This record gives sequence, C-alpha cells and structure tokens, in this order.
Amino acid sequence: MVENEIYKEHILNQTLIQNIEANQSKLATLEETIEREKAKIEHDIEARISEKSTELNQLSSEISKVKKELKNKKLEVENLEPLVTVVNIDTEGLELATSQELKNILSKYKLEEAELVKNNTAVDALINDDKKFVNNQIRQILRSFNAECDLAISNVTLKNIDTMRSKILRSYETLNKIYKSDGVQITKDFLENKLQQLITAHAYQEKLEDEREQKRIIQEQLKEEEKVRREIEREKAKIEKDETQFKNEISKLMKYLQKTDNEVEKTLYIDKIKECEEKLSELETVKSDVLNREKNTRAGFVYIISNIGSFGENIFKIGMTRRLEPMDRIKELSSASVPFEFDVHALIFSDDAPTLESILHNTFREYEVNKVNHRKEFFSIPLDKIEKVVTEHHNATVQWTYDAAAEEYRESLAQ
Repeated sequence: MVENEIYKEHILNQTLIQNIEANQSKLATLEETIEREKAKIEHDIEARISEKSTELNQLSSEISKVKKELKNKKLEVENLEPLVTVVNIDTEGLELATSQELKNILSKYKLEEAELVKNNTAVDALINDDKKFVNNQIRQILRSFNAECDLAISNVTLKNIDTMRSKILRSYETLNKIYKSDGVQITKDFLENKLQQLITAHAYQEKLEDEREQKRIIQEQLKEEEKVRREIEREKAKIEKDETQFKNEISKLMKYLQKTDNEVEKTLYIDKIKECEEKLSELETVKSDVLNREKNTRAGFVYIISNIGSFGENIFKIGMTRRLEPMDRIKELSSASVPFEFDVHALIFSDDAPTLESILHNTFREYEVNKVNHRKEFFSIPLDKIEKVVTEHHNATVQWTYDAAAEEYRESLAQ
C-alpha cells in the first residue's frame, strides 16, 4: 500500500515537472515572439522617425529657400522703389519716322548729350570747397554712367527695352547714392537724354525690322507677280498654239472638201470643220478671259484654307492670289514650313480680289491669331461667319466645303 502511494506520488511529480517544463518552453517561445515584435516595432518607429526627419529637413530647406527668395524679392522691390524717378520722355513722331530719320534723331540726342557735358549741366556739384576733387569726381561719375548707358543702348533689342531702361535708371540711382557724399549728382536732364537715346535706339531697331519685313513682302509680291506673268504668258502661248493648230486643220479640211466630189466625204469634212470652229470659239473665250486677267491686275481668287494638323480646329487662313490656277499657290503654302497640307474650304473669284480680302481681314480683325503682325492672315473663327461676310460682299455663287479632309493628319493619328 505504502509503495503504491509512493509510486502514484512519483507519477504525479513527473507530470508536474513535465507541465512546468512545457510551460517554460511556451514562455521562452512567447518571450522570443515578444522580442521579435518589439524589435520590429522599434525598427518601424526608427524608420518613421528617419522618414519624418528627412521630410522635416526638406521642409526646412524649402522654408529657407522661400525665405531667401522673399528676402531677394524685398531687396528687388527696395531697389526698384528709387526707380520711380519721374522723367519726361518724348516719343512723338518716332513710330512714323523712317529708320534713317530715327538715326538722325539719335545723332541729335548725342549732340545734346555733348552740350550738357560741355555746359556743366550733366552733373550737379553740391560742394565747391575743392574744385580739383569735385572735377575728378564728376569725370568718374560720368565715366561710370556713360559706360552703363552706352552698353544698354548698344544692346537694346525688340524684346529687352524694359530691362535696359531699368539698368539705366538703377545706374542713375546707385551712382548718385555712391557719390552723394562726394558732393556730385547726375542731373535729371542728363538721365532723360540717355533714356531718349535708348527709346530712339529701340524704335530704330523696330523700324529696321519692319522695313526688312516690308522688303521681304515686296520681294514676295514681285516673285508672285512674276509667277502670274509667266503663267499668263504660258497660257497665251498654249492658246495661240492651239489656235494655229485648229486653223491649220480647218484650212487643210477646206482643201479636202473642195477637192472631193464624194458626198459622204464632204459631210465628214464639214462636221470636222464645225468641230474645229467650235473649239476655236472656246479658245477665243478662254483667250479673252486670260487677256482680261492680264489687264485687270486686281482680278484673282480669295482663298479660305485650314490646316487642322498644324494649327487646330477653326483656324483659317484668308488670302488671295492672282494665279490662273489658285491651287498652285495653295500647294506652295503647303510646303516644308508646315507638316501637313492645307485644306480648301472656298475659292472665290473676284474682279477686285484685294478689296474683298481686305474687307474680310478688317471685319475679322478681333479674331486674328497674331495680333501684332496683320500680314500672317490667320483667324480663329467659325467658318459660317466667314461665309456670311463673303455672301454680304460677293454676289457670285461660292462653293463651300465645311469638313476638312486633313487626310495625312488623320492617317498620322491612326498609326
């Protein structure tokens, strides 16, 4: 009995020991899991901290950059504030002057500049204690100001006039600040003279560009007129050749007719003679039209064309040509300068094509694509508005095509 009890107790103890060992194993596993999770959480937290730290550094850098830009802008504003100096600039007549006249005006201002220096009105001397010192400072301030102004005037272009004006004004303000303690100041009259030179030099550049453009247009017109002349001469030569051919044919047929006694042959010759005479009559009509076109230099075609692939929808070019074959001119426009060919929406023959073209251009001035250069002739406008104005000023029937084929453009989109 006692041994049995001892055995049972031993078994119970063994079971308890096993349970304890199992629990210890589970506890160890749990501790390992906890450590892993802890390490993962710590790693994630460190990664987030690092990420946020990077973002914070970037934001700090951007804030510093913005602050620096703001500071620079404030400095620019402060530098610009003195440039509100009121100056009197005379621009009257500059737009209407020729390039040579503008060159003469510029020379006049340079002479006035020399007079201001000669008369001691280019720089004000605020102190009179040491004339040698003052004269030396006058020479220095003039040398510096002239160098800045001459550089601005010689480098002025169609696009940078405002920048160059600001440079002259800033130089004026800066030098006067620097030399104020030395008792010398550039006068307002001298500043105005320099600005007049700048404005005139700019107007001169504009006029040169305008004259170059006018010359180009005249040359283009002369080339176009020469093409029209050659086209008319070729057409006249062709008509004369055809006339001679038909007249010779009639003369030959008349001889055959006079020689034959066969009625069938006579009938055949008479029919052929009539056919040749009809063709001669048609040629006479064509010849009359060509001669009228040659005499009437205002007769021609006004064309309405578009190029969707190059310029988009509802952009139309309204131009004119005196060519007998207007499509030749339109094909020239569809040259290497545009990626796709033009589509024709209307060809309008008029005895006074330039006037009709001018009416259309002036009517649609507000729809111009290029508001500066009116010679570009492109308008952003619905086609029905163009048709309406054409109908109001042109009596003849005009065939309109509303849907642009734009074949190459559409094929390019499909590929």
